[in-house]
Amino acid sequence: MAKTNDQICATIDHRFAHQLFVANKDKDNALCVIVENAKEAKLLKNELNLYLDATKVDYFPENEILPYDHFSVPESIVKERFKILNSIDNNKIIISTVKNLFEVYPKIDFFKSRKNFNLGNKLSIESFEAILKSLNYLKVNKIDSLNQYSLRGGIVDVYSPIYSNPLRIEIFDDSIESIRLFDVDTQLSIQKITEFNLSKGSISSLDESGLKVFKDAWREYFQDYDERDCEIFQKLNNKELAEGSEIYHPLFFQSKSNFFELFSDYKFIINKELSSSIKSYSRFIQQRFNDENIDIKRPLIKPDEMFIKSSFIENKVNEMPLFCDSLSEYSDFKYKDFDDFSRIEVFNNLKEKKIILMTSITSEYEIILKKYLPNINEINFRHEAKLGLNIMLNPIIRPLINIKNAEYIAHREYFLNINIEASDEHIETNKYIEKDIMFKTGDLVVHEEYGLGRYDGLEIVTTNEIPNEYIKIIYSGNESLYVPLRSVELITKFHKTDIQTNINYDSLSSNKWLNNKNKAAKRAYDHAAEILDIESRRQASTSSVLRIDDKSFEEFNKDFPYIETPDQVEAINSIKKDISLIKPMNRVLCGDVGFGKTEVAMRSAYIAIHSNKQVIILCPSTVLSDQHYESFLNRYKNFPVNIKLLNRHSGSKNKASIVSSFNNNEIDILIGTHALFTSGIDFSNLGLLIVDEEHKFGIKQKDLIKSKQENIHILYLSATPIPRTMNFIFSGLKEFSFLHSPPVNRISIKSFLKIHTNQLIKEAITREISRGGQCFIVQNDISKIENLKNEINKLLPEIIIGIAHGQINKTDISKVMTGFDIGEVDVLICTTIVEMGLDIPNANTIVIIDAQNFGLSQLHQLRGRVGRSSSQGYCYFLIPTPDLSKIAKERLDSIIRLSALGSGFFIAQEDLEIRGGGEMLGDKQSGHINTVGINLYLSMLKSALNKFKSNNEKELIRTEVNFYDSSYISDTYLPSALERLKIYKSINSAENLEELNKVKANLEDRCGSIPEETLNLINNAEIGLLINSRGIKKVSSNENKTSLLLSPSIKKYVFDNILTLITNEPNIYSINKDNKFIIDMIEPVPANRRRIISKLLNDII
Repeated sequence: MAKTNDQICATIDHRFAHQLFVANKDKDNALCVIVENAKEAKLLKNELNLYLDATKVDYFPENEILPYDHFSVPESIVKERFKILNSIDNNKIIISTVKNLFEVYPKIDFFKSRKNFNLGNKLSIESFEAILKSLNYLKVNKIDSLNQYSLRGGIVDVYSPIYSNPLRIEIFDDSIESIRLFDVDTQLSIQKITEFNLSKGSISSLDESGLKVFKDAWREYFQDYDERDCEIFQKLNNKELAEGSEIYHPLFFQSKSNFFELFSDYKFIINKELSSSIKSYSRFIQQRFNDENIDIKRPLIKPDEMFIKSSFIENKVNEMPLFCDSLSEYSDFKYKDFDDFSRIEVFNNLKEKKIILMTSITSEYEIILKKYLPNINEINFRHEAKLGLNIMLNPIIRPLINIKNAEYIAHREYFLNINIEASDEHIETNKYIEKDIMFKTGDLVVHEEYGLGRYDGLEIVTTNEIPNEYIKIIYSGNESLYVPLRSVELITKFHKTDIQTNINYDSLSSNKWLNNKNKAAKRAYDHAAEILDIESRRQASTSSVLRIDDKSFEEFNKDFPYIETPDQVEAINSIKKDISLIKPMNRVLCGDVGFGKTEVAMRSAYIAIHSNKQVIILCPSTVLSDQHYESFLNRYKNFPVNIKLLNRHSGSKNKASIVSSFNNNEIDILIGTHALFTSGIDFSNLGLLIVDEEHKFGIKQKDLIKSKQENIHILYLSATPIPRTMNFIFSGLKEFSFLHSPPVNRISIKSFLKIHTNQLIKEAITREISRGGQCFIVQNDISKIENLKNEINKLLPEIIIGIAHGQINKTDISKVMTGFDIGEVDVLICTTIVEMGLDIPNANTIVIIDAQNFGLSQLHQLRGRVGRSSSQGYCYFLIPTPDLSKIAKERLDSIIRLSALGSGFFIAQEDLEIRGGGEMLGDKQSGHINTVGINLYLSMLKSALNKFKSNNEKELIRTEVNFYDSSYISDTYLPSALERLKIYKSINSAENLEELNKVKANLEDRCGSIPEETLNLINNAEIGLLINSRGIKKVSSNENKTSLLLSPSIKKYVFDNILTLITNEPNIYSINKDNKFIIDMIEPVPANRRRIISKLLNDII
């Protein structure tokens, strides 16, 4: 150690947080506390936050991977570690674990070395890139993760681990002109700053000198192995950070360090009882080495050289002098002699002391506390406690003790045996419909005019010395079609369905495609007529007008403990508008788990209640109805609303009473399953029906719902709408709202598709348990569950396993689920019973066995059981063999690819594409759809509906603007072809000038000043917006003449203005026999012609 300080050795138990606070409160020392595992560390941090400001306590997290793991450390962990090590000089309390003591680290100077930059500093692009390489940053086209940088002209994006968001630095004339933080998802700037620091981007140095150190060390250590066979070596040699490359981290360090040296200025507090844990983890490392050291293509460093030796760690612990604060003021709170209700009475009688009861925000316990302890004082911090009873929300799970004049107790310990009963007291979205489909080389695509081919990338083609970028599509006979990017909207992605085996490309010289397209267009026309017939019948119905005054609604909204997302606000406003009309609302609210659908439903229900109407919440399962009942009770607790639950747990006597009360208008909100519709409920005063998880109800159940009451407002909630509902959304028969903003600090779940082995399941469980978490294992075949439990018990005898499925009685399943909820069960083996209505933030790994047997939406729902906190979630889709059916492969490919937060709606779209038209119209009618592809068919359907609604059978006009100059996005301005394709699509799909200007601003933000050829592209699009829907099909302009091709549907006032120009200046303006408005104008500079024509069009339009 660089410096010797007093070390403290103490017993770490439920009293320790207060003991530590008392011992250190007047000394402001830098302390490092070592505990057994991540679970203990997080617990101690929560307990210390009772006494200390959160900024004074840090948890130095475990890396969340196993020794010799195939996975890499999650980005969130890397960020947190770098943040702590970059502020290591600050006096605070650091909590760490035994596992971290075994890691080999670079010297502390590695983390402290940094470069400082200020606005206005002299800095060239070349020198800045050299600095980034020296700091171990990797160059990419587009930043999406830590330790990366990208260059676009004079703009440099950098993702440093010491910042929450990546940096965007704009350099002009060798000077830093702008520094901004930007959002990694939207790639848009969010905050301007005046300075920034850059530390090392990664422990693995992939610059030339760092790679040389690694390669020399690897070759020396693994002399008997061939580096060409080692995939990780080859990736690192190509300057790629390979998954699982941590197995070679020590080879990057010329000089190594250990945890004690990193925190040498801190006083260590280590429990000598950890000696057994140290020995145990050392044995675990050796066991992992033995298990994994079997692949010659992945040679491993021996444990004593990969990790710090256990003997060294134990010696460090034994060197530390013993220090223990007095425990005389601590005494366990005695309660074992009291029955449950006596304990509550004891609390009520303790008036002279501050009693702080802890809860982990579990609503069922809050209901008990409110019911039995009505005078309790709710607090946020310890110092707010008053004499008597206080309650504090804190995720502490162990009971605390009597400390002089304040008792801290985890109230679950005192109330766990109380039978939990519900209290009797009143307690721009549509753009997301069109999925942003981007193509990669080799994808099947459909061009509306030429048919099915293969996308072959973007290519620059020079015509008459003018370069422009085109989409290249390969057709039958290896024929090539070059499509100008202004026509990108004519191309859609083509998905093979489960009934299509062989796919043949269309020929550019055949009429086969035209015939197929015409048949599909006829079917789309008939389909549109059917849809509008259904809509007209619904339009004939009338519903109650539901309204609320702003003051009352605002009072309810203020009780929401979070800030609404813009999506929620938009959805609520749309619903308010819908239900204020006599036309029955028929809206689908789509959003992933935790994205805020329930709050939108609660506000909608409140409007109905305020209009003296009743509300029914319909759930597909008893579990989900129980959860909603609990949530609604908690949300409405401060408002005079009567809420009841009706499901199979209600009991026949209670059911009759609830039905009677509802029919007498004594119940405002009734929550239950579809059995509500067969229980004698009177719907005459029902104003709003909310159907949750609509994809779980069959068509017959939905038709039963509609048959009961056609004139009520209906709100459907779903993460993954079924194909039939998607059809209604696309066709406009159902209104649609989309919640796409994820909860704060939520991280995308890492998903893996693996062959099922017991070793893999063991690793997944061990990895999660080692970081203090819990696991779901989904086995939907009940007959195999007991055997699976026995196999896991043999592999991991120390863990506690629970079982949950539909054949277990209610009492036993409730006991298991409660045990899992409170952390007493490590692994829950279950069926899809957990698919809905279960929220366990500490369970962040799920293993789904026989994933090929599940539907795409079901896989997404199951995956959503984990990753519901700020911890990294992991999902393993296990299959018995790679030889699966084509549709199973498509589904599994989709679920792995669509893993971003909020992807549920897009998964539903993908499901529709994979299944084909049969899911939408029935198998007999689906052939035409599958021939042209679902995406083109939906475009045809939308067009047919618009024709019907406007009584306009004329063809859709597509505008074209051409000034015969370069109008494209160069690869020097935006290197990524995929990103260029996205920008082209955004420009072409802009519906107004505001949207086009937004694309322009975003492009300038990301890439810097827009070059001339790209400005030409945008200005052409602006002219296209001017002539769109005015009856001008094409603007074509060369240096001698400009022509405007007029459509028969040209607006009368536009044509009149053109005639006026011809009358006044016939030498300049004319109309020829081809219906072209000719402008004789000699102007060799295209930019000048563009300005002149733009002004002319503004005048006549």
